[in-house]
Amino acid sequence: MQERLDGMERKHNFFYIQAARGVAVLLVMLFHASQTGQHYFGYNYLGISEMGRSGAYTFFFALTGYLMFTLYRDQFGRTELFGTFLLKRFYRIYPLYWLMTAAVVPIYFLVPSFGFGYERNPGVIFKSMLLWPQAQAPILGVAWSLTYVVWFYLMFSLVFLLKEKTVAAIYSGWLTIIALNEIGWIQVKSGLLEQFLFSEAHLEFFAGMLVAYLVRKRSLGRSLWWIAGGATVYAILWVLRFEQAGLRYTDLLHTFGSALVLVGVTTWKGPAYRWLKPLALCGNASYSILLASLPMMSVTFKLARAAHAVERIGPALTVTLCFLSGLLLCLAVYRWVERPLNALTKKAVQARSRRKAPEAYSRAT
Repeated sequence: MQERLDGMERKHNFFYIQAARGVAVLLVMLFHASQTGQHYFGYNYLGISEMGRSGAYTFFFALTGYLMFTLYRDQFGRTELFGTFLLKRFYRIYPLYWLMTAAVVPIYFLVPSFGFGYERNPGVIFKSMLLWPQAQAPILGVAWSLTYVVWFYLMFSLVFLLKEKTVAAIYSGWLTIIALNEIGWIQVKSGLLEQFLFSEAHLEFFAGMLVAYLVRKRSLGRSLWWIAGGATVYAILWVLRFEQAGLRYTDLLHTFGSALVLVGVTTWKGPAYRWLKPLALCGNASYSILLASLPMMSVTFKLARAAHAVERIGPALTVTLCFLSGLLLCLAVYRWVERPLNALTKKAVQARSRRKAPEAYSRAT
């Protein structure tokens, strides 16, 4: 995997992809900070606390689709990679997620007022650990998106088992049902699993795969224009959502903006500018930031409230400091927890590959 990522960095400007990922994760965290500031201090930081999600998670979904297609396109149909692919994806998602969830769950037993009550339900805990779809968010609430990521990986793994035309037919049928349900031409049953399986969120992964296909097949110039176009879509949507609650098709429109940005950052040709390096660092640490941001900011906001920071320095500066200190804590999680975990799991995958190699040779002979 790392060797292909190194090659991808040379061919597809991986540095800029990580910088864009850093912008997206900071937007997610910024919206969380505003909502937390509203909760603790009644202060609407930057006026975005009531807007819900930033829409930046659609970029993460699209980027996931892009990376999977780009990394594995030349290995479709190789059945021997099926297990290794899923193992790598398992190791990438679950170990850190389990650690973070295990750290959070006891808090809801020790201080029940922090939660809504379902956090202490054994069934909810079990499903949350598996990232199985359920009526409420996982106990680690920000991990709701991981349920979609896990399902996408399962669906993507079909490319190793089935012929390309068969996979294309499965994908096309599934996405067609999602699209028709979204525009109201058909009505999918309202059960929990049906709602999950035919959610428009799945379209976002395939938007990223489409970008990867286009970038691979065609020369798409004017990278800055693509990025500016995508950023403009986001800016317009934020203004419209601020003025009009309940705006329809926002996820699809955010996906369109994300696809434009993705085209731009994956085709950009230029040096790794120093001023982008902090954003690229946040991109590298984006998984830790996504999982740890709310718990860490909960700590920083509680400390700020205990210290009466709002009375001393005002709400705007207080929320800013809580945001920045929470970000530093998330980067510490990346440095001291996620990176060592990734090193261990990489060794486990390599050991499995070494064991598989003699077995494959013996079968061939």
